[in-house]
Amino acid sequence: MSESEIRAYAQGRGFHDQTLTRWLGWERTDRDALGELASGLKIGENHLRDMMDWLEDTASRDHAKISQILATKAISDLSTDPRLGRADKVKRIKEHLRRLRFPRLAQTEDEIRTRIQSLKLHPEIRVSVPPGLEGGRLHVEFTATSATELLTIAGKLRAAAETSLAPEIFELLAGTHREKERE
Repeated sequence: MSESEIRAYAQGRGFHDQTLTRWLGWERTDRDALGELASGLKIGENHLRDMMDWLEDTASRDHAKISQILATKAISDLSTDPRLGRADKVKRIKEHLRRLRFPRLAQTEDEIRTRIQSLKLHPEIRVSVPPGLEGGRLHVEFTATSATELLTIAGKLRAAAETSLAPEIFELLAGTHREKERE
């Protein structure tokens, strides 16, 4: 994608000058690789800036080129997956780039999800954590159609809270969890 094509794309999408200047300041191969992805998926400025932040940080940390990161099989597979709509492709590519940029956070999120699944809660109880583990809080959602059902769900939640997994989840959220040494 040429500089003039990038300028036209940015102008057509109403990008701020600082975003365009930043993008054009990249090496040609990096600039063009992002341009191809952006134009193919019609990525808006806010999503593009997030991607640029994570790409720059990851490339710097890993001593890689942005074009190399964007050329990975994972990005290629996501951007061409016929089962996904444009918005889902952008969302999944962003999530992949975020996980590349923040591998320890991604690992912690995965560990929390694994422990939540290990609680084996019934489908009427949904447990989740906020994106990026912000606030260090666990979100619990459930539905009940009667007082009896509410008591049953409360009992299941209490039983889950009394397992060794519950404190581990909160320690992971707080960043204080230490793997127990294996003998």
